[in-house]
Amino acid sequence: MEADLNRLAQDAKQGSKEALETLIGHVQGYVYNLALRMLAVPADAEDATQEVLIRLVTHLSEFRGDSAFTTWMYRMATNTLLNISTRDRSRGQMSFEALADRLEASLALNEPNPADEVEDAALIEEVKRSCTLGMLRCLSPRERMALILAELIGLPGDEAAAMIGISPAAYRQSVSRARRALITFMQDTCGIVNPDNPCRCHKHVASKQQTGRLDPNNLQLGDAHDAASAQAALLAEDRRIDAAQRSMALVRAHPQYAARADFVALLRPVLSPNDPDEDSFNPEENT
Repeated sequence: MEADLNRLAQDAKQGSKEALETLIGHVQGYVYNLALRMLAVPADAEDATQEVLIRLVTHLSEFRGDSAFTTWMYRMATNTLLNISTRDRSRGQMSFEALADRLEASLALNEPNPADEVEDAALIEEVKRSCTLGMLRCLSPRERMALILAELIGLPGDEAAAMIGISPAAYRQSVSRARRALITFMQDTCGIVNPDNPCRCHKHVASKQQTGRLDPNNLQLGDAHDAASAQAALLAEDRRIDAAQRSMALVRAHPQYAARADFVALLRPVLSPNDPDEDSFNPEENT
């Protein structure tokens, strides 16, 4: 797969519009998943994905093939997403205190009767995924990105540190601080990680629907359980393992999301800026 991407990138650099469109089609999902975990809101992730992909296209001439194309892609995406999070902190970050208050208010708004507990697994899963993305938003942009690269993408530490632009030691410290902050919050708040806490995903379904933050007909984060998230959720609820392991399992309990937009179609004006019928593309003209 990586060799195929490298070959497509080289063909695109030589002017093949078909190779460029195929390349964008292959990587858009990787970029969207990184953007969604970084920004938490699908609409924001779509905007950011388009921005990253435009940068990939217009800077493709800089790809020399010394590293894997996905490494180069993640470096470009990481830099762009950190810039987005820094320039718009009001959209990209909240505090753990604010999230705790929001969850408490949601519970108080409409505590369900145990006899009327929500049975729709898709709605409960939507609430759980939204909440864990919200927890990531409570980290600083750099710590959030470090944790995502470490826990959710699994990049080697030295490689991830270079992408963020910090030393490997600073990267390890960022990951450690992010983990501690999330584990502490979830141990104090989340009923999945700590059964002594009253917060449960199903208890938020009704209140989220009442406030318009959950539309059963338009789920933003998937409409059903997938095998990976279901397995991670079971691990998160396993009382035989410690809170740290349960917390990280819950954070990882997300599928690989399909990009919701057709970014190849959206980027065609960039791919062929002069003539939509042109068969070739010259990346040098767009740098």
